[in-house]
Amino acid sequence: MRLSPRQIFPYAAIAACVAWILALQGPPSLPPLMEEVIVATPPPQPALPVIYDFPVSLSLCPRLGIANAPSADLALHIIGYTATVRVNQVTLARAPVERACFSSGFGHRNGQVHAGIDLYHRDPVAIFAAGDGVVREAHYRNDYGNMLVIDHGHGVFTRYAHLARPTGFSEGDTVTSGQIIGTMGNTAAYRIPRHLHYEILTGRWDQQAGSFALTPVDPLGLPGAE
Repeated sequence: MRLSPRQIFPYAAIAACVAWILALQGPPSLPPLMEEVIVATPPPQPALPVIYDFPVSLSLCPRLGIANAPSADLALHIIGYTATVRVNQVTLARAPVERACFSSGFGHRNGQVHAGIDLYHRDPVAIFAAGDGVVREAHYRNDYGNMLVIDHGHGVFTRYAHLARPTGFSEGDTVTSGQIIGTMGNTAAYRIPRHLHYEILTGRWDQQAGSFALTPVDPLGLPGAE
């Protein structure tokens, strides 16, 4: 149905009035725009190594013939034992293991010089870095099995032999005192009990001889750091 101009006029007048009122009032006010604050997401941080305490006592292994055994009380606890030693301004663990007993000492044994101490446990317990340092050697040898050597600075080094498997560390890696570096094993080329052969070494590193140019010292003969 088509409307006549007379019928349209009232509607047009109303529309014009509404438009005039809106023009007087202006556009509806809107809340001010808030500037969006974008918080930067921090980059992911590498996981820190878990740090463990060193044993505060150490006992001789019962029912074993122990070469170069230190003095012990009736309960086989090593007399005068402290968890850490001090050598050339460096603090190191005497026995960097989760738990173990003392199975062989430093010195002459079977016609040869035993350049460290042996720590035994029947289970593959954790082996710790004896102090802060940098890995200098990480490889396999027939006589030492899976072996790691750490440089602690000030001409002080430590060796860990017969680890159960390759450690995953490479030359130049940084380690922290008490950090797990492997597990106790028996990985020499000949049959041996599970144990950690542990050495403290001093001297200057030789590019050809490496750690075997260093001088071993008895971990139990060093003064305590505590």
